[in-house]
Amino acid sequence: MPSVLERIVADTRASVAERQHRMPLEALSQLAAQRTARNDFVAALHQPGVGLIAEIKRGSPSKGLFAPDLSPANLARTYRSIGAIAVSVLTSAAFFATDDDLRQTAEALADSALPLLRKEFHVDAYQVVEAAALGADAYLLIAKTLSAAELSELSQVGTAVGLTAFVEVTDEREVSMALEAGAAAIGINNRNLHTFEEDLGTTERLRNQIPSSVPVVAASGVRTREDMQRMEACGVNAVLIGEALSSAADPRGKARELLGR
Repeated sequence: MPSVLERIVADTRASVAERQHRMPLEALSQLAAQRTARNDFVAALHQPGVGLIAEIKRGSPSKGLFAPDLSPANLARTYRSIGAIAVSVLTSAAFFATDDDLRQTAEALADSALPLLRKEFHVDAYQVVEAAALGADAYLLIAKTLSAAELSELSQVGTAVGLTAFVEVTDEREVSMALEAGAAAIGINNRNLHTFEEDLGTTERLRNQIPSSVPVVAASGVRTREDMQRMEACGVNAVLIGEALSSAADPRGKARELLGR
């Protein structure tokens, strides 16, 4: 039986084929080229202190739909007001999201310097160009879903269209893959992508294997101020928080709690 992750990747590849049929790559590339200004995702991560990447997230494969009525535009503006250094937007159907969530976020933050990260299972060059057309500044590459050659290729495609590849890792082998691919930013996912169990010890174990010149983001499993402090103690540049903010009745208050403000 294929795992949940394997099914998501297979569904993603099928969806990409359908979208390519509706809009050929050449036409999509023309749309992407119309946006020439990009916000610097890596520079945002290098800001002093531990930054907050706030995520717009409606649900997850393991927990279902937990924020069905959120407004991407309103939540994005809230995230800007609480001092997030970047905004992450899920666009995968596996997370009950669509590309429109990213479009709305990009429009709401059009006058902002906040970088936008597209969280998607990027497995094809078409999707990277698509991320650029949708208004993203950076895009997710999950090392577990790609070969070393694919990771390098998709990173190079991003560079060609002016985006930053944000490479997600969960173990030592994937850290090596990311570094060999020349990743400009690395995210350590504390969630096991097969079992969906969370362990903050993953960041604690892997952080020191990544050079200080490469910014590191801790992701998943951070829900309390104590969790945040554990990640800060690892020396990460930022923490990416989705569910705890998107599902909160008061996202502003929750952010203040997490940041200790």
